[in-house]
Amino acid sequence: MVLTLLACGAIARLIWVLRAQNLAPYLSESHHIGAALARSGTFADPFGFPTGPTAHVGMFTPLPSAAAYWLFGVGTRAAELSLSLWSLAVVLLGIWLCWRLACELEMPRIARMGAVAFAAIAPLQFKLELREGRNWEVNLAVLMLVFVLLRIVVADKKGFITTPWLLVTGAIAGLLFVISPPAGLAAAAAIALFQCLKTAPRRWWIAPVAFACTAGLLGGIWAQRNMQALNSPVALRDNLGLEMAIANYDGAVHPADPLASFVGRSTEIHPIQSDAARGAMQRAGGEAPYYHQLGTRTWQWIFRHPADFLLLSARHFSQFYLPPLWFWCGYGPLGTAAEIQQFVLSAVAILGAGWLVLMAWRRRGYAYLLAAIVTCSLPYMIVQPTLRYRYLISTLLIFLAFDGVARAARYFLPGKAVKEEALRTASYP
Repeated sequence: MVLTLLACGAIARLIWVLRAQNLAPYLSESHHIGAALARSGTFADPFGFPTGPTAHVGMFTPLPSAAAYWLFGVGTRAAELSLSLWSLAVVLLGIWLCWRLACELEMPRIARMGAVAFAAIAPLQFKLELREGRNWEVNLAVLMLVFVLLRIVVADKKGFITTPWLLVTGAIAGLLFVISPPAGLAAAAAIALFQCLKTAPRRWWIAPVAFACTAGLLGGIWAQRNMQALNSPVALRDNLGLEMAIANYDGAVHPADPLASFVGRSTEIHPIQSDAARGAMQRAGGEAPYYHQLGTRTWQWIFRHPADFLLLSARHFSQFYLPPLWFWCGYGPLGTAAEIQQFVLSAVAILGAGWLVLMAWRRRGYAYLLAAIVTCSLPYMIVQPTLRYRYLISTLLIFLAFDGVARAARYFLPGKAVKEEALRTASYP
């Protein structure tokens, strides 16, 4: 049944992808870098040719795009279709891993099946998964994060934790940190909680060392390249100053129109959005010094306006879980369809997060998910979250929401045996 539902999800996504407009290239920074890699073998030109060497995205992010463009040509329908099929496969594999995780957490069968059907077939996030996801790392980051959580929950139930297991799990989290720092931090938080609860203190160093060695080795190689190309030892990405500047300034505190404020600020300072911003970047001496200047000015603004910064951080935290309607501005008109999507995702977030907090006090498996999901959201408090950033936790929240509804229904059904069974499966063994 699960495979049938996933096959239906694949067919639904293929129907969506094969529309002509959905095979158009998604002109993001990662797309441009993938095109540069395919054409000249240079990791460069994130804002179009010729904007020079870059560390705006992670070292692995544009590689699938580069491979597709090298094989089939930059922006061709064949290349975009192959990237869409790659995204489709990663998304469905991530849903399957969420189902396996739900089985290990002993979620009710009807909840597991309902969540698989909803995540696979409901067209809530197809454009994000198959257009943005074809050039960005978010789908792969979800897959790897759920895989780490599944390993932890299985090990917690078996209670047999070896040194190789800790080394491998820590190394996977380290690789994930290089691919997607927020997802890597989430995996590290879950591993840290697992070690505190399930391993002796003398073994607490094992997974962190594997994490640090993997991330440090890859980050060191990337930093050496960036020192040569950008004259700056960037270990992961260099765009934090830009992202913070977009999210933290006077106009963002009490905007009459949040969407207009966000678009205006992006147009003003983001090099991919305007010629004026690209000119400012070139006058600053390139990408790295430009982002450094933006970051310095933003930190100065934060020190002068601490209360406004705290307000914005709290707003970003809530928006990460409960996305406002204007987040859908890049996915079509802000009409009825967007309102339905916003309502559904917000309802899922409320049900899923509420149930997760309740269950984390009853079952350790849910505590690992809580640590990961909360940690994943924390980096986005200082920048402006988007639906793509939020997608890291979206599928997990869907499964948790179905779990909570199913268990509540079982509890409130008549019959003492049903209530006892619901309580038994909702508490520590």
